[in-house]
Parts: sequence; C-alpha cells; structure tokens
Amino acid sequence: MVCYNKTMKKIVLIFAAFALWASSSRGAVCRVLTVEGVIDPVIAEYVRDGFADADFDIAVIALNTPGGLMDSMQDIVKEMMNCPKPVGVWIGPSGSRAASAGVFITVAADFSAMAPATNIGAAHPVQLAAGGEAKTSADMSKKMVNDAVAYIQSIAKERGRSLEWVKAAVVESVSIGAELAREKGIVDFIAPDIATFLEQVDGREIKKSGKTLKIGTSDIVIRYKNLSSAKNFLHMIANPNIAFILMMIGVWGLIHEASSPGVGFGAAIGSISLLLAFFAMRILPINIVGLLFIILGLVLFFLEIFTPAFGVLTTGGLASLIFGGMMLIDKTKMTIGVSLSAILPTAVFLFLFMTFVVRAIMKSQKKKSSTGIEGMLGAKGEALEDIDLKGTVFVHGEIWTARCAEKIKKGEAVVVVGEEGNLLTVNRDRDGHAR
Repeated sequence: MVCYNKTMKKIVLIFAAFALWASSSRGAVCRVLTVEGVIDPVIAEYVRDGFADADFDIAVIALNTPGGLMDSMQDIVKEMMNCPKPVGVWIGPSGSRAASAGVFITVAADFSAMAPATNIGAAHPVQLAAGGEAKTSADMSKKMVNDAVAYIQSIAKERGRSLEWVKAAVVESVSIGAELAREKGIVDFIAPDIATFLEQVDGREIKKSGKTLKIGTSDIVIRYKNLSSAKNFLHMIANPNIAFILMMIGVWGLIHEASSPGVGFGAAIGSISLLLAFFAMRILPINIVGLLFIILGLVLFFLEIFTPAFGVLTTGGLASLIFGGMMLIDKTKMTIGVSLSAILPTAVFLFLFMTFVVRAIMKSQKKKSSTGIEGMLGAKGEALEDIDLKGTVFVHGEIWTARCAEKIKKGEAVVVVGEEGNLLTVNRDRDGHAR
C-alpha cells in the first residue's frame, strides 16, 4: 500500500511538472476576427464573443467594410477600447476599404495597418429623402455630423490620431490611400498580410486601462475565429442590397402565383424570400416611407394582373419600387443603403416579367375557352342511345347526360346548344356526321 501511494505521488508530480512546462512554453496567441461587409448586429455580436474568450494575447480585426449601422459600430468600438488585451486593425487584403463606420473602428485600435491598394475615409453620416438630401432635415443633419465629429475625435485623442483628419473624414467625406494614411498617422504601418503586421508591432508599447503594455509577437501563433455558418448566413441577408433583392424575388413569386394559380412554385419561392427579407428588416433600420412605396408597387402590380390597364399600373408600380428601394434604409442610423446597381436590374426584370404576364392574360381572355360551358357550346358529338327527351351522348371524349326536345336515334350526330350543371342540351346535327 505504501509503495502504491508513493507511485501515485510520483505520477501526480510528473503530470504537474508537465502541465507547468506546457503552460510556460506556450507562445503568444493572436486571435484574428474577420469583419467583411456591412457592420450590423451580427458582426457586433461576433466581435463581442471573440473578445469574451480571453484565451489570446493579441486580437486583430481584419477589416473590409463599406460601413453600416452606427449602433453596431459603437458596440464594436466599446468592446475594443475596453478589452484588456491589445487590439489591432488590419485593413486588407489589397483592394479592401474601411469606409464610414470602418473609420471609427480603425481609429479605435491600439495599433493599425493597411494593405497596399486599400483606402480609408468617407465617414459622413447622411440623411436622404426622395430626390436627395432633405432640406427640412438640415438641423438634424448638422446635429448628426457634430455628434459624429465629437465621437470620433474623442476616440482619436485617446489613440493619438490626427484630430483634423478624422474631422475631415466625417464633415467632408475625405478618403485616402494607405501611404497617405500612414504619413498622416491614421494608421501605423503598411502590411501586405497579418503576419507582416504582427512583425512590425513587435516591441511596441501601448497604454491600456492606465497601464503600459509591451507587445511581443516573436513566435506568435495566429488563430482565426470565423463566423459560424448560421451567423454568416444571417450576416449575408442583413446586407441592404441582399434584403431588397430577396423582397423583389418575393414579389415576383407572388405575382407568378397569382397569374398561374395552383402551381405552387411561385408561392413557395416568394414566401420564403419574403420571410428572409422581413427577418433582414428586423436587423436593418427601415424607413417606413420606403417600405410603403414598395407595398404600393406590389399592390399596383396585382391590380394590373386582375384589371389590365395596358401598362399604366405596371409603370406606376415600377416607379414605386424604385423610390421605395432608394428610401428603404433609414440613413440616420445606417451609413449605407440599397445601391442603384441592385435597384435598377431588379426593377427592369420585374417590368419585363409583368409585361409578359399581362400580355399572356389579355391573350387568354381573347382566346375561346376549351373547357367549361364556353368550350362546350357548339361542340359536336354522338348519341350513345336513343334519346327521347333525355339520354347519353359522347362529346369531347367524355360521356354526358343530355336532353333534347326531339327524338334522336343512337349513332346520330348531335350539337351542344346549352348546359346546366352537368346536363347538356343538344339538338340533332343535321349538317354533321356522327363523331
């Protein structure tokens, strides 16, 4: 028993020594968060979760964004500035940009870099109405700009960035490339990749929560924390352009179903697309006037189907959809909206589709029906038995019960002159032959 206890103690000591050696030999870890596309609540939650797990020494946000929700941007900035670990921003790869909300995020970093052929700037908050910037919103626009300037300058002062340039980025929407950004002190380095960026920050000292931290990146391990598939999907449809296209697919599906009921394909595709679009609208800041314009366009399209007006309602619906798309996003809360490159092609497609649908409906209305009472009138057939007031006839490949005011012998030709329910009224076809 004594030997057993001694053996167990040795095993425990060996494992403890191994664990101590493993922990002491662990190199520094850099956690990379990839922020691609619109800044929205999904991205804000992704960054928050990335910082919550503190199993890293340095965090780097690989940034490429046209802008996004101001609230989500502020959430990310708060997470960055309150993170106890050093947080860097790398605008890349080449061809990327940090526009609008991306400027605030970059300025909030402890250290930053841009890949060659990237740009940063254009952070002016805008508020649009039909036809351009609303004159009545001048006071509100001024307040928004002043608030944005005060916010970004407070961040820039904390991080030692150029107060003049960040103000110009908000007020004048200036945008600059990587070389000029480094010269002006907006970013610290130019780096083609994250590995090079980390080499450049090695030995750099930063102030964090009143403490001076020295960054060591020799033998650092880079680990990417990517969006889950589910969150990546939600992030994708939260893009204003994708949300608008989904809404238009939904409109197309409903119009297709209304013009050819009973198929089900249009209803299925349209319903799914509209539900996804409505989910995106819960995330995006929607302008109610823009949404009402889109609903009006849908109503006008349906009216054109059921009461063809030779394209007048279709044209009105098309105009409503274009205006609605332009005003769909509330620009007081989000720095980007639905682009014309998404609005115009979908609008043209819907116009062509509606033209085809209406023409098909009008053509079918002019064409004589091949079924029902209109199709049966004048149809010829054959008496299957002697008809004395009532009997059976063969018409259009089917057996019908028929009545006749005169006697008709079996095999004689008949012609349909009326119908009541499933009962045909026939006469002898004196000029025809049995069919």
